[in-house]
Amino acid sequence: MVTVWSAIISLTLLLVVFLFRYPGKKYRSFAKGLFYISAVITLNGMWIFNGGSQSPSPIIFLAFMALIVFLEPKPGVGFISLLLGLNVVALLLLELHFPDMVAMYQSAKQRTLDFVVVISFLFLAVVPALTYSRQIIIQQKEQAEKDNQQKSAYLANMSHEIRTPMNAIVGFAELLKSPDLTKSEQHDYIDIIRQNSDLLLNMLNNILDLSKLEAKLVEINTSEFSISSLFTQIFNAHITQIRKTKLHFEQDIPDELRNIVIKSDRTLLFQVFSNLITNAIKVTRQGEIRYGVRLKNQRIHFFVFDTGPGIPKQQQEKIFERFSQLNNGSNVNTTADGVGLGLSICKAILNLLDGQIKLHSEVNKGSTFIFSFSSEVISCNIGEKDSGHPVNIPVMEKEQAFS
Repeated sequence: MVTVWSAIISLTLLLVVFLFRYPGKKYRSFAKGLFYISAVITLNGMWIFNGGSQSPSPIIFLAFMALIVFLEPKPGVGFISLLLGLNVVALLLLELHFPDMVAMYQSAKQRTLDFVVVISFLFLAVVPALTYSRQIIIQQKEQAEKDNQQKSAYLANMSHEIRTPMNAIVGFAELLKSPDLTKSEQHDYIDIIRQNSDLLLNMLNNILDLSKLEAKLVEINTSEFSISSLFTQIFNAHITQIRKTKLHFEQDIPDELRNIVIKSDRTLLFQVFSNLITNAIKVTRQGEIRYGVRLKNQRIHFFVFDTGPGIPKQQQEKIFERFSQLNNGSNVNTTADGVGLGLSICKAILNLLDGQIKLHSEVNKGSTFIFSFSSEVISCNIGEKDSGHPVNIPVMEKEQAFS
């Protein structure tokens, strides 16, 4: 009887674990309900077939109630505990009025052995589980407090950054009312209002994008597309802005990867490239901006390289934080037309795509951002061979960069 009972409960718990692997709330709720039902059936079975109130069953009931209260501190947990308590009372009344229905111990030795096994289990499994759970709860509390502080700092930074272009827009709009303005001054003021309006709109879009990404409200819409067509779209989107500078702008695709087709979210990938290239345009005054792709270790790696001022090592981790801006002491205005959200958005998008982004940079030599993510290669003519095309980017080690 005990063997059959244990086998049935083990299979039930395996099903619970299997259902918990699915991310859907419906599956998790069903798994949790199945666990509670199987646990209660098991405890009742132990009570009836294994010694009743003379066995460790009451102790196990109390431990189970404590675990529920500790691990599921929700409003409904009190009701569940009350039902378990009533269950114990019903079992005691059953044992009192129908003692023949409860299988008692055949010997005191058997009863003592049962208590030794159960108490050992409580100390070796339940107590460490509660201790570990308590540590997790403390960590979650500390993380929640940290997130709350970051949110306050985020809101303070956001209000400050929004106020700056708004003050310029309102101020120069008031100046336009002056009847003494010349045509040239009016055009200058209108240009300033337009620039700050574009800055404000871009800032609000970035804030909304980052908020949606961090709240996991962005859905991944996969489609099949060639890297070559994506790179052409990126080139056409930024060439007008590039022509206002003296920079050389090019795409870098090895011949063996030119016809490769992948399956991923094209819009999100384009946004990552766009943010990185826009940042590069802001900080680079001469030289080139290059974006490209490589295949290393059967994984596709994209990169954006610029010959800007570079980023000091002590700032390379911080640069991906919200509202973080470069301050390397150079004469280049690296904070122009930006509030430090572009790289945060790139990192959030790549986290969503199960990817990562790395930075290779040296001061006064330039920077290279390399990123990769989970994507399905639909068609490729290179077989198992990695791209042998030279990286030819001076600020990073050729072999280490795409490892």
